Amino acid sequence: MNTMSVVSTVLTILFLGFLYWRMVKRELPEPVGWLQALLPIAVGMLSMPMTIPVSMGYLKALSADPNTVKLSDMTFLQSLERSFILAGGLEEIAKFILILVILVILRKKVKNVYEDILIGAAVGMGFSFFEEFAYGGGEDATIVSTVGRLISVPAHMTFNMVMAEFLGRAKFSKLSGKGSVILNYVLALLVPIIIHTLYDVCTAFNSSLMRGEVSGLVRALIGYAALLVYELVVLVRYKKKTETFCGMSTLAEEAV
Repeated sequence: MNTMSVVSTVLTILFLGFLYWRMVKRELPEPVGWLQALLPIAVGMLSMPMTIPVSMGYLKALSADPNTVKLSDMTFLQSLERSFILAGGLEEIAKFILILVILVILRKKVKNVYEDILIGAAVGMGFSFFEEFAYGGGEDATIVSTVGRLISVPAHMTFNMVMAEFLGRAKFSKLSGKGSVILNYVLALLVPIIIHTLYDVCTAFNSSLMRGEVSGLVRALIGYAALLVYELVVLVRYKKKTETFCGMSTLAEEAV
């Protein structure tokens, strides 16, 4: 592990920690306890290690196949498939499972949809901490990749805030009879997977950029810009609608 990786990890912890602390303090009528606030971060750090056996097994199978196409030689659709399998699909499913585990553990404590959103943010943070520790200080970093990593720091946090909102809405729908429980569960997994996959096919799995093509650079810039807009929209939305989500009870005895 090099110095840049340490610096990158510390900055990620400070930045995301500040955003999360602000979110926790905004809850009405009072913030969650610190155990409920911090436990999901610790559990969320397990999500990246969960993906490693699957991704390594998949890559090993590819390396043993003589017909495997190198990433730099892939078409857009082939890159999209690889992005879905190794990033959008695998990582979001791992975090989805852990969010469900936390919701089971805290089933008598999570009072409203906003607290679900906090759990999603915490799990995404945990994943980001581990990922930044592992990859944040790569020696082959370029200006484009460095700027990209700065933009993508809140990505997992926001992916899972949206995921957890739908999970919270599913519970709220079940108790209140408003909305579709099944649809909310489907969207909880589908929306983050789609956004994550599309972002990665523009960046980490951008075969055109690896070939030095202008179209690849344009694709990467579009991916970074779109992610930045998405992150800002998500963070501002939850700030503005805190009171609304706090009022959506997910406890049977409090549901209206």
